[in-house]
Amino acid sequence: MRLAEFATLFALEEHHWWFRGMREIVAALLDPVAQDLGAGAATRILDLGCGTGFMLQWLERYTGGAPVVGLEYSRGGIDFCWSRGHRELVHGTATTLPFASGSFDLLTSFEVLDEIPDDAPALSEMARVLRPGGRALIRLPALEWLRSGHDTSMHTQRRTTAARLAAKLVAAGFEVERATFANFFLLPPIATYRLTRNLVLGVGTAVSDVRPSPPLFRWLDRFLFACLRTEARWLHRPGARLPIGVSVLCLARKPR
Repeated sequence: MRLAEFATLFALEEHHWWFRGMREIVAALLDPVAQDLGAGAATRILDLGCGTGFMLQWLERYTGGAPVVGLEYSRGGIDFCWSRGHRELVHGTATTLPFASGSFDLLTSFEVLDEIPDDAPALSEMARVLRPGGRALIRLPALEWLRSGHDTSMHTQRRTTAARLAAKLVAAGFEVERATFANFFLLPPIATYRLTRNLVLGVGTAVSDVRPSPPLFRWLDRFLFACLRTEARWLHRPGARLPIGVSVLCLARKPR
């Protein structure tokens, strides 16, 4: 990811409707298994591809406030993490994790594996560094036909489906507990916007969708966040899933 995109993320992650809504959806999948993780000071969490570090702080709700370990490939991202006060940081790549086997109870990865040409080694490494019974939560962009200039900006190698990601996790040795799409309600307007922009600018034009909303459209931010929060409330239900959407999430467990 370009340094300019990290700066945008750093400025928007706390308040932007998409990030806030996706955190609600992540909580919907993690909250039910928090007790099984042994949520508390002894819980070890790795955020793989931690970006600017906002999720490191947010994930501390599952460690009782203990630091979450962040791994980031970009030196620019690590600098932003340092500016947030994070110190449990490792400069490295997802395909060769510099940790002992069985080191973590939970591993998260948000829009990272899609930037790797071959994600199979990364998934194998994730399985290795998790303890038996530990969980992995992965979120990726969904549906290849939604590819746009936003993917070019974010260096997205591929978009996927819930079934395809689940199959990859099984091949890496995981047991898949939840596999669902997200951003279901907003798929029609997002698809219309991206496909129209593709016709005008072309898919290869790097134009990120992540940007601040003009003050006059703050009401729209509230509406968009409400859509994602509604999805999160649905996904809090045991076994609930969404059939299609702009993103895909899988929660998987390493067999005991």
